[in-house]
Formats: sequence, C-alpha cells, structure tokens
Amino acid sequence: MKRILIIVTILLGLVCNVCAQKLKTEYNGEKVGVVDENGKIIIPVEYYMCWVHDYQLEKPFIEVTDFQGKSAAFSAEGKQLTPFAFDRIRFSNKAITVIKDDKEGIYSTDGKEILPCAFKDISVGERYINVWKQENGKNLAGLYSLEGQLLIPCEYKHILPYKSHIETHKEVSDTYYYGIYSLTGEEVVPCRYHIQTLNQKNAPIQMFSIKDDQWHAITFVVIGETGEVLVPFNRYQGIEETAVTGLFSVKRDDKWGLWHETKEIIPCQYDNAIKFSGDVATVKKNGEVMLIKNPLKDGSQIQIAEAKLPSKKKAKGPAVSRYPKPDSDVDKNIPVAKKQAETTFAFIVANENYPDAPVPYSLNDGRMFREYCQKTLGIPEKNINMYEDATFGSIIMAVEKMKSVSEAYDGEASIIFYYAGHGFPDDKQATAYLLPIDGDAASITSTGYSLAKLYQEIAALKLKSAIVFLDACFSGAKREDEMLTSARGVAIKVKEDKPQGNMLVFSAAQGDETAHQLEEKHHGLFTYCLLKELQASQGDADLGTLTDNVTKQVKRQSVVINNKRQTPTAIPSPSLQASWRTMKLK
Repeated sequence: MKRILIIVTILLGLVCNVCAQKLKTEYNGEKVGVVDENGKIIIPVEYYMCWVHDYQLEKPFIEVTDFQGKSAAFSAEGKQLTPFAFDRIRFSNKAITVIKDDKEGIYSTDGKEILPCAFKDISVGERYINVWKQENGKNLAGLYSLEGQLLIPCEYKHILPYKSHIETHKEVSDTYYYGIYSLTGEEVVPCRYHIQTLNQKNAPIQMFSIKDDQWHAITFVVIGETGEVLVPFNRYQGIEETAVTGLFSVKRDDKWGLWHETKEIIPCQYDNAIKFSGDVATVKKNGEVMLIKNPLKDGSQIQIAEAKLPSKKKAKGPAVSRYPKPDSDVDKNIPVAKKQAETTFAFIVANENYPDAPVPYSLNDGRMFREYCQKTLGIPEKNINMYEDATFGSIIMAVEKMKSVSEAYDGEASIIFYYAGHGFPDDKQATAYLLPIDGDAASITSTGYSLAKLYQEIAALKLKSAIVFLDACFSGAKREDEMLTSARGVAIKVKEDKPQGNMLVFSAAQGDETAHQLEEKHHGLFTYCLLKELQASQGDADLGTLTDNVTKQVKRQSVVINNKRQTPTAIPSPSLQASWRTMKLK
C-alpha cells in the first residue's frame, strides 16, 4: 500500500513540477521532500507525502504529511505555516483551509490562525469567509472577514455577498425571509421580510422594497456602491428616483421630500413624488402647484414659481392689460346661441404679461374668445375655464381639469382648448413648447410645457372630440417680429407634432413663421379672423369652412398689413381625417 501511495505521490509531484517549474518532489526510498529547480532543499526528504499546490494560485504552497498521517502547510520557501495537526488542507490566494475530524478552520497565508476547526464547511472568497455550522440537523451559514472578524453569526440558510451589500436568507415553514447587512457587518434590515430589488444588483445604487407577509410595501432602503446606507431602513414608506443622481424622493406620512447622501434636504411636505425634468420639478403642496429647482445646483432658492388651485376666495383680481381694450367690430354684436351646449367644455389660456416680452392683446384675445364660447357656441359659464397670465402650474391644472371632465362624462364630453401667448422652440430638438408666464425661454425644456405632451395628454382622454386653437408661433419670434431672446437671431422651424385621438389642431402659423397682431383691431391676427368667422356664421359653420375662411383671411391680411407670410394650419388626427371638415363647434 505504501508503494502505491509513493507512486501516486511521484506522479502528482511530476504534474506539479510541470506547473510550478520551480519546485519538485525528491525521494529517498519511502521518504519524500521538495527541492527547487537548482536542487536546493525546500522540504527535507523525511516525510510520508509532499504535494505542491499551485493551480490557479498566485504562488505555490506545499502540503506535507508526516508518517503519523497528519498534514501541515508550508510556503514555497519552506516556512512552516501550520502545525502537523490536520487531516487535509486546501489553499487559496486569500487563506489556507485546514480540516480536522471533519471540522474546518482557517489560517492566513502567512501562518496565523484565523478560525479554529469548528465549522462544518468553509468557503473563502475575495472579501469574505463563508462558514457553515450544523445545528439540529440544519446547515446554518455565517460570515467572517478575511482577518477573522465575525460579521454575520451562523443563523441563516444562505448568505450572499454582493458588491454593495450582503443578503441573508432564512426559511420558516417553507417561506423564505430576507435581510440585508452592510459590507462591514451591520444589520441594515432584519431577516424577517420579503425583499425586492428595484434595480440590478451591483449597480451604483441599490434600491430595495421591503415587504411583510401580506406583501404590502412597508418601507424602503437604498444602499450605495461601496455599501454606505444612503436612505435608512424604516425611515420612509416610499422612495423613488428623481432623475438626478444622488437625489431620492422619499415619502413619510403621505408626504414627499428629498434625500441626498446622508440627510433629508427638503422635508416631506409635498403631495407627490419629486421628479426632475432638466433641473426643475413640478410639485403640489396642500393643493398648490409649484416648481422647485434642483437643490444640488441652487440650494439658495428652492421654490421658483407657484400657482394656486382654483378657490372660491379670489386671491387677486383679473390680470391687467397694458394695451387698449377690445373695441373692434368683432367685439360688438356677438351672436347668441339658442340652446346650451351642456357637454362642451372650454379651457382658455391667455398669456400677456411676460416679465421681459409681453404679448400684445393676448388678454383681449382670450377674453373675447370666452365671450364667443359662452354666447355664440352656447357653452355654459360653469363649463368655461379661464387662465389669465397662466403659470406652469396653471397649465398643469387645466390639463388635470380636462382629465376630471373626461372621467366624469365617460366619452360624452367635447373640449375646446384655446391658447394665446408665447410659444418657443427647443433649438436642439426643434420641438415646440408653450411658454408659461413664469417660464424661461433660455431653459424652455425645463420651464415650458411641451406641445407634444399637451397633445398626448388630451389624446389619452375619453372624449367625443377635442379642438385646439393656438394663437402662437414656435419660431422664437414675438408678435412684433422681434426675436424672443436676444441670443437668437434666426427663427427656428420646429417639428410638426401630430395630434392623436379625436383631435383637430388649428394653429396661427406654421414652420418658422410669426403669429402677428392686428394693431388697429387690438387683437392677434389669427384670433381676430377666427372671431370674425364665428360672428359671420353665428358659430354654425362646419370646421372645414371655418378653417378655410380663417386661413384665407389671415394669409391675405398678413401680406397686406405686415408684409409677412402667416399661414394658419389645420391638422386633424388620423381618426378624424375623413370626417373633421363636416364637424361643428356646437
């Protein structure tokens, strides 16, 4: 038997010699040792077996067995690293695993005892030592650092270390429960919950939904790339990403705030989660709509605009125009409808008093369009929603009110949306935006209301029909033909957004044209011609006739009076392509 073992040892030694290329076994009868390639003795030739280990190792180790059958570990230089006390030995780049009486322990690669032989099984990883003990017939896992510090006690069915955190698993009555530890062994979430990862593991940020047995979300935790707890467990009942790296929208007591790194930087006070578009987010606070800036860029001024929800108590009077009042032919002798259009609703936005670039006669336009809606089209006063000098929040409120009407009338309502004011392009994408009174043309994508978004919001509603009138252009020019921002010297031709649903859009100008005013009439040219057609037809013209006549008059008067081209455009959605020309406003 000894001769067979010696032959096996010789073969293993030859194989290791090929791999190591420096160490080889040396024999003297039944005794074995190890020498280097120059013949220098590393392990004296006096042992029962020597095995050079170097497979997938950064440096070789030697397992030596004496004639009493006990093994010890040696370095490639011949230094004894463990006593001759073990039945088997395993090597890795991080540690030496020793086995005695079917129990495993750990030594460091320089010969220090890290863990005694007290574990059923041990697995050495890059950063941790996984250990298992057997109790009451169950294998329970624990975790140590490579230096032997206890991080997680042997209480779990599984322990899974990841880049940013460590998960623990327990099984009770065939149900798995999960917990989370930090990389340094601090219990972040007790192991009695169900955990759902909200993004991929090993991503820079780990977001976890923590749930109880009823599978209702009860809290969240967020862990950073290197294991730091960004949002503590049990602090909040909800958490969402804000689209700004390092900022989280957090929920407590049904209110939302902002968390950054290790602290709450905006208290939980808002009615909705905070989502940034660019560097601005739209929020509601006690029913008031406002914009907040990204506090990481402008911590000195959080609130930059607000618009209050409609209230029976008026906070202020109507907007004041700096221009002459409406007194033209379309402002008199307004036809009166014989019956009410109970299921038609009008939403009128008239923006005139921009801080740096007012729009002449926009308030006249909106107010007189309101008169025609009520008198000529027969829309009840209670169905007409007027927004003068509308902020970003006011436009959002208008859209929300449309949604409420749609839900309440379940497909039986029709909507007329009218806008007079500045439009503005995003010159990078050539997309169009409505510009609120509190908006900034220089940052239109953050503070403007996207025309495409408006179309999408209306198209998503269950409506009989939706007619959109836009007395605005989107080239970057004012009604007076100057550019809206001094930095822009060339008009931009924006992309044409296509309406969907049961929608027709009738706009004052196309492409890179300007929507002009009609000075002697104290109106925008497009609105004047629209009102004139409603007056002449008593509101009874079909949309095909109305748009044809308005387009003809605007084109003619713009060339004669302004010496500029202005071409109104009617764009139906695909579903109205064949029928819109015969439709009527009342």
